[in-house]
Amino acid sequence: MSDETLRDEGPSTGSRIRLIVGVLLGVAAFYVVVDSMTEGGTYFYTVEEAAGQEVNDRPIRVKGKVMPGTWKQNDKGNEHAFTIYENDKRMKVTYLGALPDVFGEDREVVATGTRGEDGVLVATEVTAKCPSKYEGEAMSESARERVGHPGS
Repeated sequence: MSDETLRDEGPSTGSRIRLIVGVLLGVAAFYVVVDSMTEGGTYFYTVEEAAGQEVNDRPIRVKGKVMPGTWKQNDKGNEHAFTIYENDKRMKVTYLGALPDVFGEDREVVATGTRGEDGVLVATEVTAKCPSKYEGEAMSESARERVGHPGS
């Protein structure tokens, strides 16, 4: 037998590199999944649930109705403050930006943002439930004009 047939060199250098790269990619993918499940997610709460949560810097989504008489805005119409409620729980919300056309008092909204130490939700996004003619809910004249269905 020659020296070449007795010698077993094991995996080639290219195979080792592919194995190392594969392991590194697997570890990175695992980290991304775990991170998105724990810290990267936005939690969805009702006003009652959010009122009982500890204030932290984590983004949350809170669903509630806009309390009548609480919506205030600046002259430019781009700074808003209002209170959302559910049963006897309330949460103040501030928002900088344009509100949806169907936004209004006593309408259901979802506000996404972070709560300050004072408990006020500083929203980065506000969405409003679109009023439906099938719900039997009367729509105000100003709401009809904002959604583009005057006279309906």
